[in-house]
Amino acid sequence: MPRRIDPDAAAAIMRAAGLEPLEPYPGSSAAWNCRCLKSAHMVAPTFGSVRSGTTSGCRRCGRAAAGRRRLAAGEERAEADMRGAGFEPLEPYPGAGARWRCRHLACGRIVHPRLFRIRAGGGCQACAGRAPVDPAVAEADMRAVGMQPLEPFPGRVRDPWKCRCARCGQVGAPTLNNVRRGQGGCRTCAWRAR
Repeated sequence: MPRRIDPDAAAAIMRAAGLEPLEPYPGSSAAWNCRCLKSAHMVAPTFGSVRSGTTSGCRRCGRAAAGRRRLAAGEERAEADMRGAGFEPLEPYPGAGARWRCRHLACGRIVHPRLFRIRAGGGCQACAGRAPVDPAVAEADMRAVGMQPLEPFPGRVRDPWKCRCARCGQVGAPTLNNVRRGQGGCRTCAWRAR
């Protein structure tokens, strides 16, 4: 014959599991109305399930904690995937379809790839020449090679950009992509240097 549980000891075990009993001890296998001490949810586990460890307390809080653990595991995997592709995340994981601020370790630029594209084999858009470019940075890059822009930045690194050479005054249309690769600048001055 099973030994009888002291109601005060049973209540202490329930409180240790984070549950406040709302009624006297009903027995080991009967539902016992309790309130969760963390969230104030009303729950009714059996004393036997709490004592044996089958139920650890509030089922709702337990589900929420399990969801947080799954989310944390997903975030860890996402960060590992980004690092494996050569990106260092600079902010918390926003979701697979959202842009994620990262530093591409190969080029050092800050980019905003989407995780699902990286997992599909994509890479750094800045290295591929497709990342948006700040017009002020583009103008500074042109001026650094001696070219004075005559019109606003066209918006893409592969588009010709009408500029005047600061040395010889010749007007040309180099692309920002070629300038950044060391191939751009004034063609006339390049021919004279040969």
